[in-house]
Amino acid sequence: MEYIYKLIEYINENSLLSIGLLIFVIFFLVYLYNNKEEVENYLALKLVGFYLLGAFTFNFNVDSFNLTIPVGFAIYFIFMKNKKRANSIIKKKASILGIVILCLGVLNSIIYNKVEYRDREITIKNISIKNLKNDYEIIKKELGIEDMASVESLDLKYNKDDKIRSLQYTIRDLNNKTYFISANRNNYSITTSKTYENETFMFGSMGYYNMDIETLLDVISNTKFKRYKNSAYYTAVYRNEEEYYEDDEDLYDVNLGNYSTKKLNTKYPIYDVVGISHMPMRQLSEGSWESIKTDAYLIRYEIEEEQEE
Repeated sequence: MEYIYKLIEYINENSLLSIGLLIFVIFFLVYLYNNKEEVENYLALKLVGFYLLGAFTFNFNVDSFNLTIPVGFAIYFIFMKNKKRANSIIKKKASILGIVILCLGVLNSIIYNKVEYRDREITIKNISIKNLKNDYEIIKKELGIEDMASVESLDLKYNKDDKIRSLQYTIRDLNNKTYFISANRNNYSITTSKTYENETFMFGSMGYYNMDIETLLDVISNTKFKRYKNSAYYTAVYRNEEEYYEDDEDLYDVNLGNYSTKKLNTKYPIYDVVGISHMPMRQLSEGSWESIKTDAYLIRYEIEEEQEE
């Protein structure tokens, strides 16, 4: 079945069906012209016109619903079908050809959308923090994700030995696709959905706070987060939201050159923060956990300079 999916993707991504249908339409219109009932001026152009009339549509997009109305063929069927004209048989066939090609296009679009937005499972052995970036490159290649896809959220839980307990992250690319990616011990599960225009606008308006997934995974894989003796495991959280710090909390600056960290000491407010919240977790009872504290690792931020001395 996966081979069939790949074939459908290849045909659509390389426009093979469109090219094939165009060639078929040209040959069929030539065939109709050669089988004309009588000589008529500009018959070739008229056949093309009847074909285009049959294929003419109005498209309506309402939220996630797309409606295609074959207006051209309806006009032909209601007002022009029974009108006496020269070469009426081949003109009717040209019009029917238009609606047939339209239906094939709509059907292909439905099938391709089902294939393109299907759920995926990708097997990767021994998923660990150190290999998150490499794992993503495999996912990216398999799904054809655009470069620099931006992260909406990331939730990671991992043990002291860096083995992952759970991982979920959501990314969006510029092709109006949203990917929900989750991992367990030996495989990734990916759900793909379409990002609609209003969501794309909201997504673009928050671009300053957003980070590309490659950079974020690099930071998580290479940064030495502070460890605590009484912790059972750790949680790392990223959100595509503006963060603001006023108090002298446990803030660390992350150097993207070598992923080293240093304590950030400032008495002034910090704003426009892009960072990771890192929490050591301890067990309270069976199935009940709480964070011991929260350390914030800042990848990008601003300090209110007018207050600096």
